[in-house]
Amino acid sequence: MATKKTKQSPMNQTAADKAHALWLAGLGAVSIAQKRGGDALSGLIAEGHDLQTRAQKLAQELTSGATEQVKDALAPFQAGFKRNIKKVGAVVQSAIAGTLARLGIPTKADIDELSQRVAALSKQLKTAKAK
Repeated sequence: MATKKTKQSPMNQTAADKAHALWLAGLGAVSIAQKRGGDALSGLIAEGHDLQTRAQKLAQELTSGATEQVKDALAPFQAGFKRNIKKVGAVVQSAIAGTLARLGIPTKADIDELSQRVAALSKQLKTAKAK
């Protein structure tokens, strides 16, 4: 003979009935989460993508503005630096030339001058032989 269960008031429920009701409530929550979770997850992904796009745009704006400010601030220093580099280069070149001259080592200009003189003398010899 089958007995029919009737709904009991929460006060009259046994611990097993309460556990069973909690189990069913948990299953119901899982089912609802599965049904609605896909939509919620899609919404969260879209919102995350939107936030990432806005953050990247803001970072680019801040970076470009900062880059321009740094360039403007460094421009006078760069011009002075270029002038000083030329001066230092001339001083170093002069010092090296002086050292090479004291050591008796010819400079490139000396070698070029000698090459031109040798070429001129060779030309004069060829013309003298041809006569």
